[in-house]
Amino acid sequence: MKKNYKKFDLEGDADELLDRAYESEDEAEVEALVERALELEPDNPEALLLRADLTDDDEERLSILRGALEAVRVVLKDMEVEPEDFAEDELGLVYLALLQRAAFTFFSVGEDEEALHAAEELLRYDLEDNGASRNLYYRILVEKGEWQRILDATEQDVDHQLGWAYSRLAAAFMLGDRPAAARMFWDAVIMSPNVPFYMLGYFPEPEGESEAEEEDFNFATLYADVWNASRDLLNWFSRGVILFGLLSGRFGEEQDSMLEILTSLGGRAEYDKMSALIMDSDDAAIIETLAAHHCLAAGGAEEEENHEKRTQ
Repeated sequence: MKKNYKKFDLEGDADELLDRAYESEDEAEVEALVERALELEPDNPEALLLRADLTDDDEERLSILRGALEAVRVVLKDMEVEPEDFAEDELGLVYLALLQRAAFTFFSVGEDEEALHAAEELLRYDLEDNGASRNLYYRILVEKGEWQRILDATEQDVDHQLGWAYSRLAAAFMLGDRPAAARMFWDAVIMSPNVPFYMLGYFPEPEGESEAEEEDFNFATLYADVWNASRDLLNWFSRGVILFGLLSGRFGEEQDSMLEILTSLGGRAEYDKMSALIMDSDDAAIIETLAAHHCLAAGGAEEEENHEKRTQ
């Protein structure tokens, strides 16, 4: 059914309509402006980009993006804009924005190879996207279980974003290097201490918080399923998050129940030892102390004791 957009001012050419769409905070008005722009210019790449952003259906979004990318590639070729110059060209930037949307959508629908190809192309450019493309690249490698490739890539990577941090710790753990994984865990947490709590669902989606906190939540959503790569990884990661959460007072009234969960994960002795040492409530100070005492590097006293009982 065609929607009624009569209440909106839809006068002007496609560029004017799109300028107003970017400025508007009313989703219905944005949709009306975009649809009108596409009526005037069906192949307008910016209008198609906005149209893709407006749909919640991944398959529909992917169809829009595929068509737009193909059309823009043709125009860029006709204009003789070389790929290495895309980030300096107005239409080239639109192409890269379309490609990034496509990469995330490919990953969302399970087309990992297509997503990886798009992400690798995006990494050729110095994009101002707060590390989104690089985070997706590492997330795809995690999904594919390419643990050694992740470690090799992160060793060469000088851009230390959250995706870099969490991917390498997962890779180190899955390759059996728990001491290295533990060091990497605390390095990751100190970068943005609330991220692992969003990942495990201990904190709700932030409302009315800072833009940085919203970006942390979005990243955590992308990486939330990483820890399901194995039960051991999930238990170990949860143990570290809960340990830090208890010592930093993040669980409020749930403190006792979370301590019971930590105990079941083999972390009670570690908690008792560290709670006696840590007197500072500052996140950075707590994390530095936990890292200095090699927390998470071993299996935890209870876990080791239970293992011995099982093997006797």
